[in-house]
Amino acid sequence: MKQLSIALSLTLTLLAGLMTGQADARADEPVKFVVLLEGGIGGGARAQGYVDDLVSGFATRCGWPGATSLYTNSRDRALEYIGSDKPAFGLFSLGAYLALVDAHKLAVVGVAEAKQAGGRQYFIVAKDGDVAACRGQKLATNHAGDPRFVDHVVFAGAFRLADFELVATRRPVQTLKEVLRDKARCALIDDAQRDSMASIEGGDALKVVWSSEALPGIPIVAFPSAAKDLVGAFTKALPDTCKADAQMCSNIGIERLGTATDADYAPLVRRYHGDDAHP
Repeated sequence: MKQLSIALSLTLTLLAGLMTGQADARADEPVKFVVLLEGGIGGGARAQGYVDDLVSGFATRCGWPGATSLYTNSRDRALEYIGSDKPAFGLFSLGAYLALVDAHKLAVVGVAEAKQAGGRQYFIVAKDGDVAACRGQKLATNHAGDPRFVDHVVFAGAFRLADFELVATRRPVQTLKEVLRDKARCALIDDAQRDSMASIEGGDALKVVWSSEALPGIPIVAFPSAAKDLVGAFTKALPDTCKADAQMCSNIGIERLGTATDADYAPLVRRYHGDDAHP
């Protein structure tokens, strides 16, 4: 028994040493972020640079040795990065968050208010008539990548994409021009596109015929691999980040960063994953 006790003690001591070594190694590593904004601009060097500046700002405020990031508008690319690099934190467009929250056990720790990014409210626009005149007709949109999100969250049971003849577009302005050029009867757009209508030639001919409910901002999440002290420091730093460096946030289109919890998004999570699209 004495020999067993000594062996067990040595084993526990060895494990404790290994765990401490692993913790020390993690403490010296940069904190990784993934930023997935579907419908945002492509993952060019300029956009990536702005995101890198943002996460470097987080590192400075949190006292981390550094931070690295991937910015993309592709869900597949983000999933690839999540699988290979195991980031600690993420910023996701709402639809992407709702689709990934359960599978990746994402915990909401904050919210980013970014008017330029859109996605806070959706509209159906047309040159004339009402929304009833859009049913069964061509509907242009660049927001149909996740039909469940559109049906369950955006339309919330009022319609389904199947009620329209879908005209899929790739660029926000193209969506509006499809209606202006009579290639589509109506268009499903978001708040950023609505705000841009006045700057598009002929845009004043478009009118809103249906509006969705307002939706929350971009969720900022922690992955299960993020240590509690890391999450605590990050959550504490969030509200003052843009106050301390407004230009850094402005470069990426963020007006405000704040704290949030799973509860703020829970009704939409249930709606997205439920069988019934109604609220």
